[in-house]
Amino acid sequence: MLTSRLGEGVAVLVAPFLVLGTLAVATVAPAVAQLDQAKSTELQNAQEGATAQNTIDKLDDERDKLLIDYRVTLDQLENLREYNEQLRNLIKSQEEEKISLKEQIERITGIERDIVPLMFNMLEALDQFVQLDVPFLFDERVERVEKLKTLMNDANATNAEKYRRILEAYQIENDYGRTIEAYTGKLGKGEEAKTVTYLKIGRVSFIYQTVDGSQAYVWDQEQKAWVELAGSYDTPVTIAIRMAKEQIPPDLIFIPVKAAVKAN
Repeated sequence: MLTSRLGEGVAVLVAPFLVLGTLAVATVAPAVAQLDQAKSTELQNAQEGATAQNTIDKLDDERDKLLIDYRVTLDQLENLREYNEQLRNLIKSQEEEKISLKEQIERITGIERDIVPLMFNMLEALDQFVQLDVPFLFDERVERVEKLKTLMNDANATNAEKYRRILEAYQIENDYGRTIEAYTGKLGKGEEAKTVTYLKIGRVSFIYQTVDGSQAYVWDQEQKAWVELAGSYDTPVTIAIRMAKEQIPPDLIFIPVKAAVKAN
């Protein structure tokens, strides 16, 4: 009976321990499950937090980039405003220049209408002057006038070019009065023409000397004829010719000059 009792006792004793163990396992299992779930939730929250932080960082970077782009755009806008203002001023200046040019063109058109008759008058006066002047370099001067007459009828030449050439011819004629020249040329025409040395001293004296230097003549503008010079002028004329050709240095020369006559 003792053994049986002991066995029963053990049975009785063991049974409560088994119940307690079962109860412990039943109690711990939900706690572990809850812990795992908490850990999983925490991990998930951490991952979501990291994702959210990444999103925030990206948004922050985009905000900074947009801010930079905004400031650059503002600078560009200001530059464009200044550029547009400059263009407006430039356009205004060009419009004023167009008006000025139009007025100038209208004035030039009027001047051209007036200058053509003026050029013909100037050319006619130049032609008469050459014909009536002392006949030095006569053929050359007549040829220059004839070329100007041809130029006046040239449709391809501008009025500015025609006017410039006429003024040039006037300047050449003006310079003749301040220069000394000696050149070889023909006296007379045809078979009777002879080679002589001409000496032009401004417009105050026009002389020619024979090649051998034995004779010298001076032009008398009133008589429109050559007048023979006395023998005393042979050497001075020769010296003057050499000076004009720059064969000797400049010096005083003695030449015949017709005295001025008081006008009535």
